Amino acid sequence: MPSELFREAAYFFGDLIQSIKQGVFSQKAAEIVRFRYEKTAGRVGGIWDGSLMENPRFREQLLFDKPYKAVMIRAPREAVIQSFGVPELKPGEVLVRVAYAGVCATDLEIFEGRLGYYKSGIAKYPIVPGHEFSGVIVATGARVTEFAENDPVVVECIQGCGECDSCRNEDAIGCASRSEVGVIGRNGGYAEYMITPARFVHRLPPSLTLKHAILCEPLAVVLKGLRRLGWNASNRMLSRSAVVGGGPIGHLAALTISHQGADVAVFDRNPDRLAYLARRGISVEQDLQKIAAFDTIIEATGDAEALDTVLERSRTGATILLLGLPYARRDFSFESIVSYDKTIIGSVGSTAADFDEALRLLPHIDASAFFECIFPFEEFHQAWNIARSGKHLKVVLEING
Repeated sequence: MPSELFREAAYFFGDLIQSIKQGVFSQKAAEIVRFRYEKTAGRVGGIWDGSLMENPRFREQLLFDKPYKAVMIRAPREAVIQSFGVPELKPGEVLVRVAYAGVCATDLEIFEGRLGYYKSGIAKYPIVPGHEFSGVIVATGARVTEFAENDPVVVECIQGCGECDSCRNEDAIGCASRSEVGVIGRNGGYAEYMITPARFVHRLPPSLTLKHAILCEPLAVVLKGLRRLGWNASNRMLSRSAVVGGGPIGHLAALTISHQGADVAVFDRNPDRLAYLARRGISVEQDLQKIAAFDTIIEATGDAEALDTVLERSRTGATILLLGLPYARRDFSFESIVSYDKTIIGSVGSTAADFDEALRLLPHIDASAFFECIFPFEEFHQAWNIARSGKHLKVVLEING
C-alpha cells in the first residue's frame, strides 16, 4: 500500500511541475488535484477489496472507461464532435492524452472528399483526423516497458505491420497492411485521447514543449526527403538550393537547410510567408521563372502549374525533389528531363529515424511563426476555415494543452 501511494504522489507532483513549465498552472491545478485524488481513491479501494481489477472504480480510472470527445469526419463535408468510450488497451499499446494538434492540408482534403486514398477506396469514412499532434501517456498496456505514465510523446503517422518485407527494410509506406494515423485505418489526434502501438511512439526531449512538438511529424517528412537527396545533418548541400512553396513543409525545409549553414532561397507568391523567412535571413523570391539559377529544387506546393514551371525552367543537371501533394495528372513530355540530365525524386511520409532526428533538431529551429493562430478544440470548423485562407503559416488546435 505505501509504495502505491508514493507512486501516486510522485505522479501528482510531476503533473503540477509540468503545468508550471507550460504556464497553465492556474488553469489546470484544480483538474490535476481532482484527477489524482479520484485515481488514488480508486487504487486504495481496489487494494482494500483484494483485487485491483475487480474494483469497478479503479477499473474505470485505469482503463479510462469514460466518454471522451473527438472530431469525427463521418462523410465528405460532414464532421462533428462525437463522444466515445476508450476501449481496453491491448498488449503493446499506450493511451495518449492529446495536448495539441496541428491542422494539415491533408485533414481538409479528407473532410472535403478530395484525398486520393478516399477516392480510390484505400481509406474509408468515418475517421478521426489529425496526424500532427503531441500528448502525454496516461496508461500503458501489457508488455509496454519503454514508456510510463506522464511521458510527453509524439506518434509516427505511417504505421506498418512490422512483419512484411517492406517493414523489415524500414519502408512502412510500402506495407500493404499499413495504417496512417488520422488518415487510413487508425483514428488520429483530433481527440482528447488516442490509442497507438507503443513501437510508434517517441518521447520528447526535455528541451521541447508539447506545443512545439506538433511540428515533429512535418519536419520528419522534410528530413526523409532531404535524406533521399543525399543530405544529412552532418553535411551541407553540395549546391545552392531552392524551395518552391513557403507553406509549412517548405518553411521547415528552408529552416533546416539554413540551420546547417547552406544557402537556400524560397519561392512563393504569398508576401507574408516570404516575410517570415526573410526575417530569418533566408533569401526569398516571387518570380518562379528565376528557378533556373538553382541546382537542387525542392517542390513543396503540390500545385501542378508550379511543378510544370519547375520541370520546364530548371537548369541542365538539376535535381528536383517532390514533397507536395496532390499534383494531379498532367500532360508532360519527359523528353526534356532525359535530354537535359534532370533527376526527379519523390518522397512521402517518414520513418522512425526521421522522427528521432526531428526531435533532436526542433529545439534549435526558430518555429515561432507556426504558433500565431491557436484555436480551442471545439472550434475546429473555424480553425479549418482560417487554415484554408492561408493567412497563417499553421493553425493549431489546443485539446488538453
